[in-house]
Parts: sequence; structure tokens; C-alpha cells
Amino acid sequence: MSDQQPALHSSKIETEQLLRQMNDDLVKAIVRRDEEALERVLAEDFVFTYPLEGDDRAQFISDVLSGDLIVEHITRHQLNVRVFGSTAVLTARDSAKWIYRGRELEGQYKVIQVYAERDNRWRLVAVQVCPMAQ
Repeated sequence: MSDQQPALHSSKIETEQLLRQMNDDLVKAIVRRDEEALERVLAEDFVFTYPLEGDDRAQFISDVLSGDLIVEHITRHQLNVRVFGSTAVLTARDSAKWIYRGRELEGQYKVIQVYAERDNRWRLVAVQVCPMAQ
């Protein structure tokens, strides 16, 4: 997992690289059901919105750990990071197969992640996943 460096002393390129690594850490943490990594990456006020419903941080972590949210396959493409001071937006396109509370979902998704720098550390504050037309 990434060792998150203080954002105030990082260049824009270093911040973009850090956020790309945090994104990778998040995907791995979901697949591996890694509670420690999820708690490290997600802000206290994190919200996750996806095709069936949305979760706050506690519910999202609970869904991952309990197996209510299972990612069987995910490939992230066209990843782009834009930094705006203490806020950053990561966009990507996913090819994914996942199961949410017994319902299988598979296809192409557009992903938007919002990061905020707080207390000299970047945290993921919001994710929205939207299905794309097949």
C-alpha cells in the first residue's frame, strides 16, 4: 500500500502519482477485503454512489468485509487525474464484474473519484460509478 506523503510539500506530478497509487490501493483493498487499507484511504465523510444505491464509509466498508460487495474482476482504463489545489478528481473507465447483495453486475462503467487534502494527507471523499451504454 502507498505511504501517503504530506500533500503541501508535493509537486502536482507527485500528487497525481500519489493519487494514482491510492486508486490502485483502493481497488486492491476491495478485492482483498482489506479493512486497514480501506480505512486509510477513505475519508470519514466518504460516500460511494453506484447503480443500485449508495453507501457512507461505514456501510461501504461493512459491505466489502461481509461479502455483500464482491469485485470478481476489474480493469481500469483511461485513468486521468486533475489536481485543483487541495482537491483532485480522478476519472476512469472500468470493465468490471461485481456482485452486490447477490445481484451480479457486469459491464463498462465510468468512475469519478474526488480526493481532498486534509491535515496534510489526501483522502478519498467521494466515488460515483455509472454504467455506460453497451
